[in-house]
Amino acid sequence: MRLRYQLVVAMLVITLVVTSFLAGRQFQSLAAGAPEGADVTRLVAQALGLGASPRELGEIEDVDLRPLQAFQEVLSHLRRQYVSPLEDERELTHGAIRGMLAVLREEPFNDRYTRFLTPSEYRSFLEENEGHFGGIGAEIGMREPEDASEVAADLPEGLRCQVCGSEIKDPVYYQIVVVAPLPGSPAERAGLRPGDRIIKVDDTLTARLTLSEAVRLIKGEPGTRVRLLIGRQGEPEPMEVEIIRAVIDIRSVEHRMLPGNIGYLRLSSFNDATPAMFREALEALRAGGMRGLLLDLRNNAGGGLEVCIQVASQILGEGPVVYIEERGQRRQARQAVRGAQRLEVPLVVLINQGSASASEILAGAIQDAGLGTLVGTKTFGKALVQTVIPLRDGSALALTTARYLTPKLRSIEREGIAPDREVEQPETKGYVAPLTEEDRQGAVALEILREKLAQRPAAVAAR
Repeated sequence: MRLRYQLVVAMLVITLVVTSFLAGRQFQSLAAGAPEGADVTRLVAQALGLGASPRELGEIEDVDLRPLQAFQEVLSHLRRQYVSPLEDERELTHGAIRGMLAVLREEPFNDRYTRFLTPSEYRSFLEENEGHFGGIGAEIGMREPEDASEVAADLPEGLRCQVCGSEIKDPVYYQIVVVAPLPGSPAERAGLRPGDRIIKVDDTLTARLTLSEAVRLIKGEPGTRVRLLIGRQGEPEPMEVEIIRAVIDIRSVEHRMLPGNIGYLRLSSFNDATPAMFREALEALRAGGMRGLLLDLRNNAGGGLEVCIQVASQILGEGPVVYIEERGQRRQARQAVRGAQRLEVPLVVLINQGSASASEILAGAIQDAGLGTLVGTKTFGKALVQTVIPLRDGSALALTTARYLTPKLRSIEREGIAPDREVEQPETKGYVAPLTEEDRQGAVALEILREKLAQRPAAVAAR
């Protein structure tokens, strides 16, 4: 038992020492007097005086240290023999991490969302979560194409590994797509739609890019221009769209009272300010005598889970909002927050292909609770949990750690949430603004809501 304790402690020390080595600081002093070819495991074992062999250390808790040994050897050769001096080894480390995570996009993982964020990308991520950033104002995602030949055609020389350059046999292709343009954004004004495939950003093919790389190219200083080559379902040829970047301030909640005391509440994203804004909007509509609520989740690409639960708690009342499945853990229910209130007026919810992630969780919970009617088209189908883990150098790892299920244990990932009443928008070239004459989905939703109100006593008022 004592030996096992020592070995576990040794593994913790190994992790710390190797981390320091990769940063180019403490490990060199340990290895200075080591013979050529000495590996990380042996050096640490000798330093600790444990007398354990590398094989024994490597097998603790199924940890294999050989990849770290190979990394150390390659980095050592680069330091001593590469034709140009290495000015910043962090670029090598970040490149190695990206190459490792790229494997997760292939079979059997098919993970589109785990990704590495450089320090600058992580800062941009935090800015977006606060609801203020620069860019075109569109949520960008990845999905498998219905026809892989569409992506393969963009790569006549085949898909190659970004790390070693070798051709990948039988690759799994993904498309960079528009999940949803933000209301009033440059992307919306330029006519981008949910599901649009981004083939090129300026002159760069996106088929070779990770999601983070594509987002980095699309973002830029306000006032600058970016050209996107867009493929759209039903259009025979791609179209080029030029967009002027701007400062994007996301006001995630909009509300107003419609004729007949029908409250309209549009939720465009889930950021840190959303729960308070949502509460204020509901209180204002209730104070105005709201008799029914039309909740618009169209083109809402999601956001934070905790934010979603706080918003859902203002509609669903007590009970589970979502179930989470983690590796090796029992399925866990995330309950509404203490003091949750159930909406006491008829509810209709608008959804479409641009409704993703947190908005799918909210729509699925409302549907499972039988609290409202969903109108529109099937949602995007993203229900994997990404835990953002800050790293010591200011970068971060967005790691897929779990799956979401609705309260009735329905899968959302790749399946989406199907509406109770499917309604397609008219085929127009431009963006259909909510509740305008062209908004067929909004018209049907209001019709359903008026029918619900006609069946209720006139004395019933919003609480």
